[in-house]
Amino acid sequence: MSEVNPIRQDFPLLVREINGAPLVYLDSAATTQKPQVVLDAITDYYRAHNANVHRAAHVIAAEATQMLEDARTAVQQFVNAEHSSEIIFTRGTTEAINLVAQTIAGALSPPIKAGDEILVTVLEHHSNLVPWQMLAARHDMKLVAVNIDDRGDLDLDDFYKKLSDRTRLFTCNHVSNALGTVNPIAEMISQAQAAGAVTLIDGAQAPLHHDIDVQALGCDFYACSGHKMFAPTGIGVLYGRAEMLERLPP
Repeated sequence: MSEVNPIRQDFPLLVREINGAPLVYLDSAATTQKPQVVLDAITDYYRAHNANVHRAAHVIAAEATQMLEDARTAVQQFVNAEHSSEIIFTRGTTEAINLVAQTIAGALSPPIKAGDEILVTVLEHHSNLVPWQMLAARHDMKLVAVNIDDRGDLDLDDFYKKLSDRTRLFTCNHVSNALGTVNPIAEMISQAQAAGAVTLIDGAQAPLHHDIDVQALGCDFYACSGHKMFAPTGIGVLYGRAEMLERLPP
């Protein structure tokens, strides 16, 4: 008898054929398949612990609340945030970025004025571009994009040329979803903050391939999705540095 492929045991939904051949799934950059341990955890929650969190005093609600907060702590440790309260659960990277774009204007000091700039890059996914276009339009700001070189890397000379005291926000992806470019975000975050800009990193493509340390990076915000990291669809994380979160509306 042939041995059972352990990968097939861990990913039971992949045991199927397409056009008479075994399915080989190669689109994990878009979304990952879910391991059996994840499917089991979802089923266990709905069978044994389903209740509103932070809303009731009965045993099941206490269990659900503890599970939620344990998950928050796990994410805190995963990205090395200083406080678990810096971890905000969202529906994914896109919602996390929109949440910041919709609320950040009132938290900036001094207030935004016409002609202020948002610095992005030409590598951005539209989820990390459209919200900033809309913010710029609302406040008569200018959207400025850092170019790439012939190898597909960000042109750091262009970054330094376009970063100025008019830059109020700087955002870029950690890893490009189109080219796979790994951006030098630590350097860029440091320089943007030195210029007085708030920084947000789109980390949708990074956590499966790179250790994430938001304290070492020093970013104000970091956003990522669960569905690219073997988690269920419809869950994501916005990390926000405590000092920034305290300046935002509820």
